[in-house]
Amino acid sequence: MNRAQKNAISALMFLFVTNTIFAYMFFQLFILKKAPESFAGRFLPLAILILTAGALLVWTLKRQSPREVKADERDKLIDNRAAGAAFISALIVFLAVSGIPRFVLGDNGCVPAWSLPLINLGAFTIVAMIYFAAILIQYSGRDKGEKL
Repeated sequence: MNRAQKNAISALMFLFVTNTIFAYMFFQLFILKKAPESFAGRFLPLAILILTAGALLVWTLKRQSPREVKADERDKLIDNRAAGAAFISALIVFLAVSGIPRFVLGDNGCVPAWSLPLINLGAFTIVAMIYFAAILIQYSGRDKGEKL
């Protein structure tokens, strides 16, 4: 497993944990309309996030051997293709998050201003997950002997 694969796996795991914690907090604050009352309910998600980030950082930065190369031509090609997939998905996702509120709320509805950064953050995490998934998919194709 090379550095790009380790980075992609680490980023996907971190984004998954972050999105899970975000969904939990969103459910608590906006569906149940109350903040978590216990100490664990308030600070356990943050502790989980910090521990996950630390463990993934240590795993990512640990080199398998001193001779491990950082990137070769295939790695750069895979990165360029994954960036292209992320760019196309960004166009689609941002068009979707721009158009969906109109269909959900109608012509006379309004979107609260505080929700706009959260919508953009959600769209960004989707695009980032697509980027890292595209990297892993391309490496899995190479392991099976398929041509890029």
